[in-house]
Amino acid sequence: MVDKSDISRREFLASTGNFIKSTAALQAISAVAMSVAASGCGSSSAASQSQNPSTNPPPPNNSPRPIDWPGNIGNGKSVVILGAGIAGLVSAFEMSKLGYQCTILEATDRVGGRVRTIRNGDVVDEVDSSQACLFESQEQLYFNAGAARIPHHHELILGYCREFGISLETFVNENTAARLQSESAFQGQPLLARQLKSDTHGFIGELLATSVNQGDLDNSLSAAEKSNLLGLLQQFAGLDANYNYQGSSRAGFPQQESIGSRARSVSTLEPLARESILSSEFWQFKLDFFRQINQQATMLQPVGGMDKIPQAFELQVGELITYNAEVQAIRKTNTGVQIIYRDSQDNQNEQLADFCICTIPAPVLATIDNDFSDAHQNEIQNFSYSQSGKIAFQSSRFWESRHNIYGGISWTDQNITQLWYPSNQLGAEQGIIVGGYTFGQNQGSWLANLSPSARITESIQQASRIHVDYADFVSQGVSISWPKVPYQLGAWGTSQPLHLLVGDDNVFFAGEHLSILQGWQEGAVLSAYSAIDQIVNLS
Repeated sequence: MVDKSDISRREFLASTGNFIKSTAALQAISAVAMSVAASGCGSSSAASQSQNPSTNPPPPNNSPRPIDWPGNIGNGKSVVILGAGIAGLVSAFEMSKLGYQCTILEATDRVGGRVRTIRNGDVVDEVDSSQACLFESQEQLYFNAGAARIPHHHELILGYCREFGISLETFVNENTAARLQSESAFQGQPLLARQLKSDTHGFIGELLATSVNQGDLDNSLSAAEKSNLLGLLQQFAGLDANYNYQGSSRAGFPQQESIGSRARSVSTLEPLARESILSSEFWQFKLDFFRQINQQATMLQPVGGMDKIPQAFELQVGELITYNAEVQAIRKTNTGVQIIYRDSQDNQNEQLADFCICTIPAPVLATIDNDFSDAHQNEIQNFSYSQSGKIAFQSSRFWESRHNIYGGISWTDQNITQLWYPSNQLGAEQGIIVGGYTFGQNQGSWLANLSPSARITESIQQASRIHVDYADFVSQGVSISWPKVPYQLGAWGTSQPLHLLVGDDNVFFAGEHLSILQGWQEGAVLSAYSAIDQIVNLS
């Protein structure tokens, strides 16, 4: 008898090799295996390798935190910080407390970098276009064009929210009332997420229960374990007394969307065909996307927009920031660093310091004159970034009034990939719907290659496959393609960093791309702490 008290999924699959001849067992085990494996695939906020610890550098051995650094160690020393995104702002805030004389050079006229919230009157500049945001001027009408959610376990960025008094609210990430739509499955018709989830679980449970009852697991499970497993499967999958899946109230009820609770009865929806579920591509990661550690509830967002976070840092270190300072050259000197930059008047300026923390995204840094080591330069030149972008519209909240969707995400295999329903001001008359989040490489390139007007037209056509009346409600569209945004040229890092994790003489590097949490604000904080720690150790 195999001891199951601490058995792994791999060991479980291996131990069942003696009954794989059973078609039911094979289908059940394959489905479970695919479900578990899929839970780590894909992310709408970070590159896939950031979800796989084995392909990322480990965090600093000493896990530096501000409490670890001796006070006043920076007295008499200066630091120039390139970039006023989260990594740069955290660096200035913490190092100032240690006594360092800090200067931030920011190429734009705002803080936050890719933490950007777009509202009425804002302008989105790309390298070949410019868009004005025409949302109405209402507090709930904003678009988080970059960072848009915070996992509950990202304790560092949430700690700053607490320290600065930033109010938080729930961000609804997963919503079973949202929709899944594929051009190649179910005749292209959108399904309620709850139905596909329930029926998928139902058929997996039924197949595995069949294997148990046929004796296929007799060599692996005791009688008591078999009994408990069957009970578990009834609960997990909604099986009847004979361990068959014939539909479940978990999937909803007939005419739920058109008539609502007036149509509620004891009847359940006819289950989707098992072969249709298995032949669709939903199980590949969309079904289990929200089981990833960085996508699990509870997700959070600042009340009023994600830019409340960099704005709170700005209140602390704003006097240290020089805006519209475009870095032209980064040089190492015998005593520290020399930064050459141009100001808003196109005048050339020089900034000398003992140390530099460079948070400039790698695609931009690759265009700046420097004398870094060959290893650092090669890594910068070859660092890959996501091509992600987003599209947003103002709309009456038809998704709430007509479809009972309050927050959450709908999926499609079309280029727009996702629709995000707003979690703020639920029940208000108007809201901002994200009408496309193109975080895949091909989808991001599709968006980047379209003009802003074409993005609006094509995204409406695609979203209408999810909501047929979509075009009747949305207006005032605005979009952003991060690989085309000046001073960014990408959404988040996707390469595995190595040399950039350590300094080049007195130049140190930070940014979400240099962390184990690429694409997240928490990663930017971690990278800043690492750079600070390296400087503290030299001070």
